[in-house]
Amino acid sequence: MNVDALYHQIYELKEQLSFLRTEYWYQTSGVDTWYFWFNIASYIVPLVILYLFIDRRRVFEIGFFGYSIHMLWGYTNNFLSINNLLVHPHSFSFLIPVGLSVTAVILPVGFMFIYQYCTNHKKNYYLYAILLSVLFAYGFGAFSIAVNLLELHKWMTLTYVFLIDVMVAFLAYWLTKFFLWIGRQSTKQQAKD
Repeated sequence: MNVDALYHQIYELKEQLSFLRTEYWYQTSGVDTWYFWFNIASYIVPLVILYLFIDRRRVFEIGFFGYSIHMLWGYTNNFLSINNLLVHPHSFSFLIPVGLSVTAVILPVGFMFIYQYCTNHKKNYYLYAILLSVLFAYGFGAFSIAVNLLELHKWMTLTYVFLIDVMVAFLAYWLTKFFLWIGRQSTKQQAKD
């Protein structure tokens, strides 16, 4: 099969998949289901809590950290979903990528509060991040599987979800610390000039 035929076949399969995903959403996750309202709450409640309790003096630092969690888990979630390892059967909308509420809001907000607490109170971030990862993977993950919000396929297990949580939490922490270091170096350089 030549390249043009392959491209056309991929395009047609994506069109079919989009149609099937839309039909599935209307039948299983529409406004008349509790999944829809749970997904709405998964967006709104954490953001309201974040708005009320974020340390406003460090909002950009904590926001950058949360955005890093969001992006790292978002790309990881896309990879896992594309390869049918981790599937979110009920999404907020057929227009929004599946699992977006968890990777876009719940996980980042949870880790943002851990980051804020640990850095404000000089606590060991790594320990708290591991504890929160246990809670997310084995607590929220197990709950999500029990109520059909999450399915794990092939070799994926909650232990791998836990390890991914830890890896993402550590990478976001290091990335944030790296950018803070760059900012301090810039400030020192400006002071010298």
